[in-house]
Amino acid sequence: MKTLRKKLFFRIIFFCIPLIFLIYILSVYFLIRLNANKDEAQKADIIVVFGAAQYNGQPSPVFKARLDHSINLFNQNFSNQILTTGGHGADLNFSEAEVGKSYLIKQNIPKGSIFTETKGLSTLESVEKILIFLEIHKMDRVIAVSDGFHLFRIKKIFYDNQIIAFGSPALNSPIEANYKRRFWSSLREVGGFTVYCAKQQLDQVISYFIPQIH
Repeated sequence: MKTLRKKLFFRIIFFCIPLIFLIYILSVYFLIRLNANKDEAQKADIIVVFGAAQYNGQPSPVFKARLDHSINLFNQNFSNQILTTGGHGADLNFSEAEVGKSYLIKQNIPKGSIFTETKGLSTLESVEKILIFLEIHKMDRVIAVSDGFHLFRIKKIFYDNQIIAFGSPALNSPIEANYKRRFWSSLREVGGFTVYCAKQQLDQVISYFIPQIH
């Protein structure tokens, strides 16, 4: 009888764990896609354009789509300031943020309205640097511009740091326009979101126990 119970127990465990994992993936994927198609743009302190690849000083098609979208938001007076982000990556001659700024200037956005954040090499790093910029300039409302699949995590990070972030997807991005790229990018984002949430939980646990150790 005990052997039968053990077998039943292990069967339930091996069935439930993959099922729970699958439900989690599908739920987060759904939330990512729900946010990907929602333009929340409204009046804010600044428009934040998240960087993408650049090629020898020229924005990639994905980055260009994000920049073009930020120009539309700027021209519609959602904000009179734009912050471009993105570090140097493998190309030490150009940072994504500076390439973005140059592109915006060529599209008649006033130079004085454009700021850059050139240090971040990942979404989290970029937001951490942006938070410092926002604190210095006493800002707390931003429009986050990126590909749709990216916005759910971006808004979560801002929210966790008491910043109001309105997501505004670059719908003309080559990624969002291509079903396969859209699917795989969104699926990878499930992993990115999960890693961020896990890190947040771990940091909270560490911060709870460390003071008690001392």
